[in-house]
Amino acid sequence: MSLFHCSCGFAIDDADELGDHFRGVFTPDDDAHASGRVHVELTDDAARLAGFPAAVHVCSCRFATDDASEFDDHFLLVFTPPDHIGTDGLKHSLIDPATPARWHVARDDGE
Repeated sequence: MSLFHCSCGFAIDDADELGDHFRGVFTPDDDAHASGRVHVELTDDAARLAGFPAAVHVCSCRFATDDASEFDDHFLLVFTPPDHIGTDGLKHSLIDPATPARWHVARDDGE
């Protein structure tokens, strides 16, 4: 059984893959937020031209970090709508988040 389940039926054990799933279904084709501001990762050359070191992840909105997970979180925060309806028209949200990663089963002797 997978650790992470999306309400659309997608299931995976890797949290990063789940994040990729959410980013894929919530990011519009034009990479534009509802406000009109575009959010897309800049290439190393474009980041350098904007004054950022090449090793840093830089968004076109000028958000920058050297942490890939934090950068992915930026896109999820920007593009995830309050109703969690993706660009495919389906609802995408983590279901059963309280399920522990590993179940503890007591032995017959109570241990």
